[in-house]
Amino acid sequence: MSVTAGDAPDADDGAVSFSSFCATALEMTDADVAKVLERVPKLKGYDVERVLAPKVDLLARELGAGAAALGASVKRDPRLLTVSLQRLRATARWVEAECGVGSHAVGAVLCKQPSLAWLSVENTLGPALAFLRDEIGMAPESVAAVAARHPSVLAMSVANLTKKRDFFADEPLFLGPERANGMLRKNPQLFALSLTESVAPKLAFFANELGLGEDGAARLAAKSPSILCLSLERNIRPTARFLEKELGLGPKRAAKLILSRPNVLAYSIDNKLRPTVAYLTHSFFPTCDAYDAAMLCTYSLRGRIAPRVRALQRAGLMATAASDPAFAPNTVMCASDARFCEMAQIERESYDELVQQAKGDPDAGRLGWLEDGRRDAAEEREATVAGSESAAKAKARKTVSLTSEEWTLEAAREMAARALREESGDASVTNGG
Repeated sequence: MSVTAGDAPDADDGAVSFSSFCATALEMTDADVAKVLERVPKLKGYDVERVLAPKVDLLARELGAGAAALGASVKRDPRLLTVSLQRLRATARWVEAECGVGSHAVGAVLCKQPSLAWLSVENTLGPALAFLRDEIGMAPESVAAVAARHPSVLAMSVANLTKKRDFFADEPLFLGPERANGMLRKNPQLFALSLTESVAPKLAFFANELGLGEDGAARLAAKSPSILCLSLERNIRPTARFLEKELGLGPKRAAKLILSRPNVLAYSIDNKLRPTVAYLTHSFFPTCDAYDAAMLCTYSLRGRIAPRVRALQRAGLMATAASDPAFAPNTVMCASDARFCEMAQIERESYDELVQQAKGDPDAGRLGWLEDGRRDAAEEREATVAGSESAAKAKARKTVSLTSEEWTLEAAREMAARALREESGDASVTNGG
């Protein structure tokens, strides 16, 4: 791409340096500037006031990108600053008029995908847009969303877009053109994935390592296409390992759960899965196993699960939940708010207050001790409380709760069983002390 004559370096001795301009206008450090100049050395000679400042003003202020976002974009691809002001304005008008992006959001689009600024409208941008509209069937609002969230799609050739659409339509997913188009309308970010380096390895993992086979992998991807956008090494494989090993589900049950709840692969193990499973298996001990708990991780721990447990505790119904199938964890959590209020014998206003309190309570969802009369006969027969242990030590131990970092399924179950044993053994402990 050539630089226009107006972008030629200016040698005035009193000119503001490129480094100082980037530091003040783009919030860049000296190290950032050094890397930018290493990639595009000629920027050091550009006239700041006459050439660079107008471009930065256009992108950051007039088109709404902001200094920080523009600075981050320049660090990723410094060539953005070599595009002429006239070309930047022309591209911005095209994005606004043809793609339907608001004028103050166009700057963010160009910062996300700087190559839009120098790619040809006639040869690349226009044909890509026509493909999305005419071949995929995207509505104007969907086109605007693609441009705003996934602008790299507009920078692709029609041949590349067609190849990816055909991949989902034909082997290995066999969706057919209509279903493939529908999937891509809802998940246009799939266009941005490499078929060989991203999609194919994930399908192979689902088929072989997860044990779903090619048909099962295809069903999983068709059911929840967005999981193909997850990282295989950071999301998919660690979550499958967590379900299979840490929760003890084994390969078949882990695969069954993922096939039933594909979005579980997108959840954080530390912040979502582990604490939610810990809280449910503990609170509904001994009736809730790890599989049931993991299936319920689609619900918010503080926004739904913890408030409902607290409501049952307030009504004295947790012991009932341990023995009555009508209060099984799945029934309790999946019930509508109105139905749950009937089950928990609580007014809707009071329940809504519990929800708001839990959302603002950092301890909501932490493991507590069971003190509501539940018994596990088998555990009680096997366990005794050492008579030499002081009542003070027993009391101190009862105040401890596990954090998500300390939790394992075995620890949570042992903690719950010990709480039940201690509830009946406190008197003997006190006498023994």
